Amino acid sequence: MKTILELSHIKARQYFLESQNYCNMQFPKYIDFKPVIEYVQNSVGNKELRDILKDPKRMPSDYENVNHKMLVKKDAQYSYRPIQLINPYLYYLLVKAMTNKSSWKEIKDRFAELKVPNIEVASIPKVKGDTDKSHMSASVSSWWENVEQRSLELALSYRYMFVTDITNCYCAIYTHTIAWALMGKEQAKEKRNKSGLLGNIIDNYMQGMQYGQTNGIPQGSTLSDFIAEIVLAYADKLLSERLNTNGISNYHIVRYRDDYRIFCNSKEDTERIAFFLQEVLAELNFQLNGKKTYLTEDVISDSIKPDKKAYISEGPIYRKTQKRIYSIMSNLQQEALFIYQFSKKHPNSGTLIKLLTTFAQRLNKKIAICGDYLVMISIFTEIALYSPKTYKVILSIISKLLSKIPSTDERERIVNNVYAKFQRFPNIGEIQIWIQRIAFNLPHPVTYTENICKIVNGETGVNLWNNDWVDEPYKGAFPQYKICTEWVRDSYTPVIDIDEISLFNIY
Repeated sequence: MKTILELSHIKARQYFLESQNYCNMQFPKYIDFKPVIEYVQNSVGNKELRDILKDPKRMPSDYENVNHKMLVKKDAQYSYRPIQLINPYLYYLLVKAMTNKSSWKEIKDRFAELKVPNIEVASIPKVKGDTDKSHMSASVSSWWENVEQRSLELALSYRYMFVTDITNCYCAIYTHTIAWALMGKEQAKEKRNKSGLLGNIIDNYMQGMQYGQTNGIPQGSTLSDFIAEIVLAYADKLLSERLNTNGISNYHIVRYRDDYRIFCNSKEDTERIAFFLQEVLAELNFQLNGKKTYLTEDVISDSIKPDKKAYISEGPIYRKTQKRIYSIMSNLQQEALFIYQFSKKHPNSGTLIKLLTTFAQRLNKKIAICGDYLVMISIFTEIALYSPKTYKVILSIISKLLSKIPSTDERERIVNNVYAKFQRFPNIGEIQIWIQRIAFNLPHPVTYTENICKIVNGETGVNLWNNDWVDEPYKGAFPQYKICTEWVRDSYTPVIDIDEISLFNIY
């Protein structure tokens, strides 16, 4: 599977400027950021940041809300992931700076220098192949092949596995460490104020997006993932040097971004490696996540996620052949209740999403014998409340069930009830975006607080990004409202097909 580091600087630029890489959060098909990216690319062209400033004395870092921010729920409690739609002008200028011929060579050469034989990195952004639906699906497939499967292979050679990850990795990245990673800490400190150096350029853009902050980088784009990989590759190199200095050589590490699996045959060496890893990460402003850290001798079992193990041991309810999916349950409501009970034990899990996706596929053919639609909607809404990762697939299921209710008034009442259940939580922009997908054509529009929803509704006076710092000639026709492709929005039925939201092709 090809990674972005195998692309030329021209192809890398094209890759980063794709809408699906500008924001790797899933949206309904009628939301597409291509028009704004292309407009900025055409209006700015080869100009530099200083050329497009409205006031030469005021930089983007002097302005608030340059990026559009959304808080996406991570669990049923109070954890949120801050997602940012990077200001299109700063995004384009940064991509341009990183993918000119000399900069791209510098980045690729630096990754080669930082590569460590004992550390496998499985998270360099992937380029979709002929059989991949998207770059994101290629990355997910890579996790399975290069983390889970690789861990099972390594169980043959190693007795111990130490598992850990970094707490709030993107929020913890100190922007100056980007320059450290590209040229070494001492040299970066000496040249901190020198213009034209790639590490300083990236650092300054990161601050420009965040009102001058040096803590954290925007999360939600493949570009940010790639920048995080630069810093984490530097951490890999520092760890390798620390281990060599202390005489530790018999180990193997598999890293997927900020998730580490450390394999060793000596418990003492495993614990020493864990200590040195924590020491190195602390120097870069990172901390290990104690809640997700453990040491195990059962490498086979602990290489597989708990939800997958539970489903295997409890007995799968679905059987697949080349042509059909069979269930051991008597009816769809029993399947829904099984999935509900599984969701209570394993909320937000990958297996839960797979079960829901399979149910959605079966529902297409079994909808006529579904039974009480309202009961099913109630069950699936409850699952979504406590498993935010399931929002899209569950709304796909609910949309199919709603389509069988003949009364428009009744459909509208049910949608409002579902929406009201979610309104108990703050920061529900993501669920609003997907509820709008099924509620857009209802007679009485739902009221949304998320600005993207307001744009889809055609409401005036909405600004996703603060572009006050951009000179008028470069933003006069900025097509913000074209992120919603109206003919696609208007042509869609309220039913979300599973293929629209599944990462993988549905056959």
